[in-house]
Amino acid sequence: MRKMAIVLALLMFGVVIAGCIGQTQTTSTTTDTIEEKRTSSVTTSISETQTSPNKYPLKIVDFAGREVTIEKEPQRIVSLAPSITETFYFIGALDKVVGVTKFDNYPENVQEGRTVIGGFSDPNIEVIASLNPDLIVGTSMHLKYLDQLEKIAPVVIIDPKSIGDIYKAVELLGRITSKEEKAKDVVAEMKDKIEEIRSKVQNMPEVKVFYIVWSDPLMSAGNGTFINDLITLAGGENIFKDTQGWPQVSVEEVLTRNPEVIILPPHAGISAEDLCNTQLVNTDAMKNGKVYTLSSDDIVSRPTPRIVEGLEEIAKFLHPDLFNFQYQPLTCEATS
Repeated sequence: MRKMAIVLALLMFGVVIAGCIGQTQTTSTTTDTIEEKRTSSVTTSISETQTSPNKYPLKIVDFAGREVTIEKEPQRIVSLAPSITETFYFIGALDKVVGVTKFDNYPENVQEGRTVIGGFSDPNIEVIASLNPDLIVGTSMHLKYLDQLEKIAPVVIIDPKSIGDIYKAVELLGRITSKEEKAKDVVAEMKDKIEEIRSKVQNMPEVKVFYIVWSDPLMSAGNGTFINDLITLAGGENIFKDTQGWPQVSVEEVLTRNPEVIILPPHAGISAEDLCNTQLVNTDAMKNGKVYTLSSDDIVSRPTPRIVEGLEEIAKFLHPDLFNFQYQPLTCEATS
């Protein structure tokens, strides 16, 4: 049963962090923002090889370092990841998307009027081909299907590893779909919001944070994840920042590191109230009732413009007075 729980937890991550595969960034706590400090070796090569992005055929280099030629402005796009679909929405190109995955849930009713092409990790190639797309956009997870997909339409790989890479993904998809100005506006709004939050919290003491990814086994977020970056930008210190990826941790480790705030997503296999029945009641976070549940898993895990919403929620949890955030402290019933 224990082994099965671990397998189920890992399968859940494939859904929850769809679009976040391959993150390798490190966190910086200097006055420079994290997204400006880090650039990946892959995405630095993203460029256009012709002078005007409004002229087709258009040649671009994607996140996998592949040169892709797009003969004309795409009108029938298949998106292989929820994060990609969201990005098309934000740049005003969702009307061009004809195929999405079964996990796409934003914007609301996004699947209506579109064909579901399967899961994130297991797209149905035959269904994709039946849609006659003129562009397919996927992540690094879909490189294993590349030979099959390229027989159908040009394939672009979008694989952000940092907030700075999200900017690049937005701008690249904007160029591909002739939505350059809207894409620039989206990036500018993201940068403005991040800087607004960063400037508010920069002189505040860092708050020690424990983020629960999954409950059984107990798992957290380490360095190289968007969650770690968001905690840092929000004026916090991730108590497991010295780990990588998604570490399995023990209750004893959490107690030793003694977080001041505990944050968990809605789908962590446990609720905030359930924590009252664990040894975590002995942390400062639990003693002071500072346990918070995010409004959505997706706003901290998907590399899209919505990542800013996740940052703002975390910042409110860590520094409620700065953001006029009213919260109801978690109260655990006394037990004999």
